[in-house]
Amino acid sequence: MARYAVRCPDPGGRGRQVKRTTIECDGLAAFLSPGPRMALERDSSESGTLEFTGTRSYAEAVQIMRDGWPAGAEQARALSAQLAAETADSLTCERPAPVWDVAGDDADVARFLEGEPENMVAWMPEPVPAAGRVVRIVLAGWVAWSVGESDLQRAAVMMAAAADALEARGVRVEIVVAYAGAWGSTMLEIRHRLKAAEEPLDLPRVVAGMHPSAFRRVAFRWMETMPDLPAWYGAGGTITTAEGDVVLDIMKLSAIKPEARVAWLKQQAEAVLGIPA
Repeated sequence: MARYAVRCPDPGGRGRQVKRTTIECDGLAAFLSPGPRMALERDSSESGTLEFTGTRSYAEAVQIMRDGWPAGAEQARALSAQLAAETADSLTCERPAPVWDVAGDDADVARFLEGEPENMVAWMPEPVPAAGRVVRIVLAGWVAWSVGESDLQRAAVMMAAAADALEARGVRVEIVVAYAGAWGSTMLEIRHRLKAAEEPLDLPRVVAGMHPSAFRRVAFRWMETMPDLPAWYGAGGTITTAEGDVVLDIMKLSAIKPEARVAWLKQQAEAVLGIPA
């Protein structure tokens, strides 16, 4: 786990300097080690309700993170399979490949001189699998208090299904969940790398890392290590991204209706694989 702070201009454009603290959690053990609570009057990580967080306690949230969320993984697999059934032949790239015949676009002089009758070349599209490509998906995990816990569960399932669909086609996926908040002159970003590109996709564990309690209990506990945390726990901030990242917003995912989920997944897979939608 790495923690570092810098002074930087206020992204809100108010002409002041703010302190931006970034916490990098490379794996589950680091994410589940926030340290002592410094904002002693702030205890939402413990007192949050089942209806708000999806768990009865902080300890239950930690248990889900460690053991995985089988029900969420089952839903993600079903959604991924539904996507595969609708797009089995389309989620590949194409490249031109030579086909020799008696007629074509170009002459193959060497074959002509050898007396080969099929000495003309036509260039035909050839499907190319996506195997070997590496993609980093960054989920902006900060969400408003008004968003329902069940909506957040569906968003987690969609994100996991997107990763499952890409990995099933040979794309190696890295998954980072980033929670960015701001209050006063403080900006805080907590980054949890759920999966490295070279790791196999452990779907129950990955979907558990995006469970509502990952934000509303574990990330809240990280926020409670900040002594100046306000009672309202701040507002959403700006996450750090790099060129090539596929950035998804859990607020937007949570608003997608169940009947539109497969269409959304297809759109993400097409974008990653470089196929026009």
